[in-house]
Amino acid sequence: MAEHWDLFNGAGLATGEKHLRGTAIPEGKFHKVVHIWIQNAKGRFLMQKRSDSVDNCPGEWATTGGSVVAGEEPLTAAVRELAEELGLTVNAEELQYCLMMRRKDAFCYVYRLRKDIPVEQLMLQESEVSAVEWMTQETIDRMVKEGSMHRYVYRELLSACLGE
Repeated sequence: MAEHWDLFNGAGLATGEKHLRGTAIPEGKFHKVVHIWIQNAKGRFLMQKRSDSVDNCPGEWATTGGSVVAGEEPLTAAVRELAEELGLTVNAEELQYCLMMRRKDAFCYVYRLRKDIPVEQLMLQESEVSAVEWMTQETIDRMVKEGSMHRYVYRELLSACLGE
């Protein structure tokens, strides 16, 4: 089934337009995406390696996340993405809203989930995720520099959102 996204103007107001995933987003329009930073009691982050077959950033390590579908709220999308990509069921109340960043063609809503999760209990969506691993901040920093980790505004996220 085709996935559609709601479109927004630069001020974040809904335009009433729907956008078909996989097609170019019109200039000056935005959709919503979510990123979920999962942090365990040891301060490590659960990162996932994107499948080599995905369209966006194949083979890169990243946080769990994805697009907010038409009619959906970002918090609902975050809960859905955790279930879809990791097989992880969480309550919306477990997610802490951190911040929203405006990017090239998206408003990115960032959430934090503090949870100790044994990776062997996760059920990865193979079409999206090929591996998961708990990583230290130092490992993430190194991988960003090497180009194997998605280029987040990582340090800003840590200070504004993750309490570091």
